[in-house]
Order: sequence, then C-alpha cells, then structure tokens
Amino acid sequence: MKGLIIKDIFCLRKQLKTFTFVLIGVFVLALMYVLSARFGNIAKAGADMLMDNDLTTVDVKNIGSFVLVLFMIIPMSAVLDMTIIFNADGEAGFNRIAGALPLSIHKRLFARFLTIYALFGMGIAVDTVLAIIISSLTDMMTFGELMGVVVSAAAIFSIYGALIIFFNVLLGYGKDQYCQLFAIFTTVLAAALLNIGHLIKIWKVLFLEQEIDLNVWGWLDYLKTKAWIVVIAAILVSAASYGLSLYIADRKRGVI
Repeated sequence: MKGLIIKDIFCLRKQLKTFTFVLIGVFVLALMYVLSARFGNIAKAGADMLMDNDLTTVDVKNIGSFVLVLFMIIPMSAVLDMTIIFNADGEAGFNRIAGALPLSIHKRLFARFLTIYALFGMGIAVDTVLAIIISSLTDMMTFGELMGVVVSAAAIFSIYGALIIFFNVLLGYGKDQYCQLFAIFTTVLAAALLNIGHLIKIWKVLFLEQEIDLNVWGWLDYLKTKAWIVVIAAILVSAASYGLSLYIADRKRGVI
C-alpha cells in the first residue's frame, strides 16, 4: 500500500512543482499585503473609506480578513486535482492490471484516500507556518482564527477529493471532466441546502426588496470558529464515498 501512495504522489509531481512556485508566490504576496494593510496604501484606503462612511470598521476588517483567507487556501487548492492520478493510471493501463496485485481492493482504494489526506496535510503544515507569520504582523485575524479557516478549507477540499474518487470509480477512465463537474455540483448543492434559510433571506432582499437584517460575513465567522463541524462533515462524506466506491469497484472486479 505504501508503494501505491508513492506511485500516486509521483503522478502528481508536476502539480507538486506548481505547488512549490505557488507557495513561494503566496508567501511573498501575503507578507506584502499584511505590511501594506498595516503601514501602506491599503491601510490608508481603509482609513479613507471609514472617514467617508462608505464602510464600517467591521466591514473593513472583514474585507481584509477575506483576502487573508484567499492567501491561506491557495496552497491547498494547488494540489486539488486528483483526476490526474486516474488519468495517469488509465494511460498506463494500470487500472486493467490492478486487480492482479496481491493487495485487496479495499487497501488499494484506501491508499488513494490516504494520498488525498497526505497532500492536504502538507498544505495544512505550510499554512500553519504562514498563519504564524501573518498573525504576528497583523491584528485582522488571530492565529486561532487563521487555523480555523485552514482546517475548514482542508475539510472542504477533502470532501471534494473524496467525491472526485467516487465519481472516477463510478464513471471510469476518460471521464475526468464529468467527475470534476459532478463533484463541484454535489459540494455546492450540499452547501446550499445546509444554508437554505440564509439563501432565502438573500433572495428576499435582492428580488422582493424586503428589509431583512443579513449577516453578510456570517460565513467567514463560521469558517473561523466552527471548523470542527466541517471536519465532521468531511469524515462522514469520506466514509460514505469510500464505502460506495468500494462497492462499485468490487462490482467491477477490482478495476479502479
């Protein structure tokens, strides 16, 4: 099983190179942004908007926090496309001979899930270092809040990755675009259903012009403080994806 994980990581070697360059760029841009938000033009722009009453103090802080959130999730998104592994196996014909390996189907499938978590674990480690640096230079977000966002993002990406594996097993080699679309659609649909009440309020404000007090930044507060809920959701989705993928792969006689 260790060899399968190494094989999968080698399939992602081009992505890992991209990840390295993205990481360097994110570090540089994040430091420039934080310093500018504290001493430079961004800080001046925020002060001007407050003086003109265009935005409140909370809005300015949350906008700054939103940019930091983007910096934190970019490194993990650079290793998000798991369809590369399935495509590489299909092109090499590995998916046709995998059933002959002296490893059970559940171990081969489990190795692929472990690859996802290993990659996102690497992203979390990198983001932890970035969170330490950023939190020491700005008061927009504390280290705990930054790590809450990191863990939440890793859990969401894990859900997407687990769905990618399921749809690749279900549809087979050569359907990577459909797998990505189905995984994105399923993730977005689940998020929409879980927040249906808030979406209805937004619809009433935009189209019915009703005066409703909306917490525009509620989603950001949720990511910062409720990461454990997202992690539980990721565990449940991953377990369901693994069980269904195992059932389908077994019906296909171990071809994944």
